[in-house]
This record gives sequence, structure tokens and C-alpha cells, in this order.
Amino acid sequence: MNACLLILKIYFLSNKQNYTAGDPSPVLYIKNLAKDVVVDDFYFIFGSFFGSIDAAKSNLSVKLMQEGRMRGQAFITFPTVELARNALNMANGYVFKGKPIVIQFGRNPPLLKPTK
Repeated sequence: MNACLLILKIYFLSNKQNYTAGDPSPVLYIKNLAKDVVVDDFYFIFGSFFGSIDAAKSNLSVKLMQEGRMRGQAFITFPTVELARNALNMANGYVFKGKPIVIQFGRNPPLLKPTK
């Protein structure tokens, strides 16, 4: 790891005292993404949980924000809370494309209300 990336990782870890992962859910909220991150990068990062990148593509739902106020953020929905928890523990703070990514649990997708 080069010195610049090591410094970023140390800085991230030292400022982590205000970090909370949130309530477990199958949705991960990812922020502090580099400008050149693309959707396929998430399949690469989390592909090991599914055995291959192709399997990750069929099991993950990725929403990458590339414009407006939400730029540099993403929401990834996993099939289970346990997979999302493992992914958060593995990748939170990972320096990707020069920036340490920050991962928290997102809100559960809203349940549809039954119609009368």
C-alpha cells in the first residue's frame, strides 16, 4: 500500500469515533465514493460473497448516484441481512480508487400497504 493510501486509511480510522453502522438491513448505504466509480465496481468488490461477478450481478441491486446532491453515494440491496452485514464488515473503510469508502446500513425498503 503506498504511503498516501495508508495515510487516508489512518485518517478514516481516526475519525471513525462518530461512525455508527445503523440498524441491520439488507440495504447498504455507501458514501465517499470516487468520481470514477461505476456500477460494475460494486460487483467486483462484493463478488466474493456470491462466488463470481456474474452471480453478484444477479443477486445485488445497485443504485449509484452520479448527479446532484447524492453524487458519490450508492445503495446496494443484498438478498439477506446477514450478507449485507458481512459485506459492511469486510468493505467499510476499504480504500477504493483513492478514497476510503464509508458503509452504513440503509433503511429497509418500504413495505407495500395492502389496498382495501
